[in-house]
Amino acid sequence: MQAEYRPALTALGKAGKQIEIYVYDTLPGGAGFARQIGARALEVLQKALSILESCPDKCDRSCYRCLRSYKNKFEHDLLDRKVGAVLLNYLLNSIAPRWEPSRIEASRDLLFNDLKRQSVEGLNIVRRASIEIPGIGTVEAPLLIENSGGLRLIVDVSGPLTPREPADDVLREMLDYSPVAIRPVEELVVRRNLPRATSDLLELAGITN
Repeated sequence: MQAEYRPALTALGKAGKQIEIYVYDTLPGGAGFARQIGARALEVLQKALSILESCPDKCDRSCYRCLRSYKNKFEHDLLDRKVGAVLLNYLLNSIAPRWEPSRIEASRDLLFNDLKRQSVEGLNIVRRASIEIPGIGTVEAPLLIENSGGLRLIVDVSGPLTPREPADDVLREMLDYSPVAIRPVEELVVRRNLPRATSDLLELAGITN
């Protein structure tokens, strides 16, 4: 058995807003397994969710007990069982994406430490900064960037499936009306391309290489 995905053959698919997953037999002429899966799709997806949520090895992203196989060896670095579980929970159970606090905190620490390592003169970077925002009150910024020109920028990582939304609940609610700019940084970018995430923030702060 193999499975792939592609843009759906619909108007939404053409707009990049809908995909379809297709399953096929790898035996010559097929063995009927794909048809059986189509008839039991919900059961298969629920089993997949169970595997993703309860990997016996409790791996951080993926392993041979949950997602990895020899056939997908070139994609191992892209596989993340926790992201997959959150997506399936949303599709099957309408549970809004929620991310493990420990994972989010670890990504915030990665970003903060890399920014601090740049040692940019005139740039102040604070972790867990209390900041008074007019009309809102005191808010804790996961990361706060300030420069000598008066810029104040609140930074938070965003969940892998919600790239435009800060992981912090309070920041997410005030994103559209905060007088202090709030910048979500994709958590997967922080984990897989930290120099890019840091460079983008320094550019926002007016720092150019």
